[in-house]
This record gives sequence, C-alpha cells and structure tokens, in this order.
Amino acid sequence: MLPVTYYPVPTQDLYRRNAERIKGKPYAKYFNGDLWLHDEVLPFLKEPMDSAATLSSDPADLNTLLEPGYHPVETGFGLTHAGHPYVTSLTRFPGCTPQMFTWWFWWHSVEPERYSLWYPHNHVQAVPRNKDVLTQPGLSDAERYIGNTHDILEYIGPTRSELTIEFVDPADLGIDTSRFPEAGYRAHACGRIQGGCMIHLVRDTDDGFELRSRYIFDQAPASAPDNTEARDQALAFAYELVLHDQIEFTHLSAFLADIYTEFGQQHP
Repeated sequence: MLPVTYYPVPTQDLYRRNAERIKGKPYAKYFNGDLWLHDEVLPFLKEPMDSAATLSSDPADLNTLLEPGYHPVETGFGLTHAGHPYVTSLTRFPGCTPQMFTWWFWWHSVEPERYSLWYPHNHVQAVPRNKDVLTQPGLSDAERYIGNTHDILEYIGPTRSELTIEFVDPADLGIDTSRFPEAGYRAHACGRIQGGCMIHLVRDTDDGFELRSRYIFDQAPASAPDNTEARDQALAFAYELVLHDQIEFTHLSAFLADIYTEFGQQHP
C-alpha cells in the first residue's frame, strides 16, 4: 500500500472543515485522513488506456461485464474513439459483504458528515431528493437509493464539482440482470450521470467482494478530433476521476465492515 500525499489546497481546507463538523457524531472515530492506494494500481495511472479497450453505454457493451473473468483493462483512464472521457476501476473489499455495500449507498447520504467519511478531503455532501425513503419502514437497503436522485458536491482533483446521479436498476441501462447470479454479482449501484452512466457491480471473491466500476460519458457532445485543448481537458478529467474512485473505494474498503457492524442494524 502506498500513501496518498498530494492534496490540492482547496481539499486541504475542506478536510479541516469536515474534521471540525464531524466532532460529536457517533461515527466520528471512522473519520480518517490517512488515504492509500494499492501498489498495483500505479502503473495504470501513468498513461491513458487504448481507446480500443473502452466500452460504450450500448447494452451489448455493458453486458460483456457479465462474462467470466476480467476485461483487458480493469483499472485505467482514457478517451473513447470519439474523444469522450472513460474510466474503469477495480477495487477489492476483503472481509466485506455485498450487503454492506448496498447499505452504505443509502446510509452515507443521510447527512453530509457521513459522506465525508468516504473521502475526507474531497467530499462535501450527497443530498437525496427523496429523503423520506431513508427512514421509511419496510424498505430494503437497495430501495432506499434505487429510484432516488442524489445531488452531489465534491472535489474531483482540485475542481469543485456539482454532480447529479439518478440511481436506477441496472436493467434500466440494458444490463441483463437475470444473469447476475451466474456472473457472481450480488449487489450494484448504477445510475445515469451527466452525459452518460455510472456502473458499480459487486462480485463475490473468496475473501469478500470486488467492485467493478465504469464511468462512461458517451452521451455528451464529443470534442472535434483536432481540438487538442478540449481533448486534453477530457483526458485530465478522466485521470482525476479514476484517481478519485480508487482513493475513495480503497478507503471505504478499510472501514466498511467495522462501521456496518456498529451501525448497520440501527435506525437511520
């Protein structure tokens, strides 16, 4: 494991604010600014992936995630042939269960302090538009976020970003969910994002689970092939996004089992 040592100044300031506002919360002990990356991730951050390895949001492409094994690139960043940003990310969660993952995807949105646990330097808030489902009796964990839309404020690299995620059932994106049991998928968090879709699929492993993620932006206008500045900006965004994803999910994997054990069965 290698420590994360670069934090843009705005995110340093946010970390201090997050540390202050979480004081007194029952889960404050899980707030930890020591972030890490796995050694094997670093080679995939040094240069963009080949566009031939990217996926589109076409169901035919997305359903290749149901095939056994792995894609040629499981962690990386780059541009599609059309010049769209593309990110793929694999994170392992030893000692964790898919149920923990599903619980986390609604529990973190109850209040901003919980969201800051996930990435203390970069996360400001994730606000669900339908807050009633967070406390409504009789709902499953998945029903508390699927069908809901979250308005998110966070830093992607040094940039303060306002994002919207409309969480949907993977079937709504054209993924054949009837094949999930055979493929080993036990949980998911998928959604429509500006210009594309976000895919998080949780697959069983011998010691926990692995998270296979994709961020596909092919529904946004592509930059002209000769627009070097626009392509550079798109590539920089993809780089910052894969780094963000790897840091936040690697961090989550370190405390998810413990925080679920303590709070997973409590009222929101």
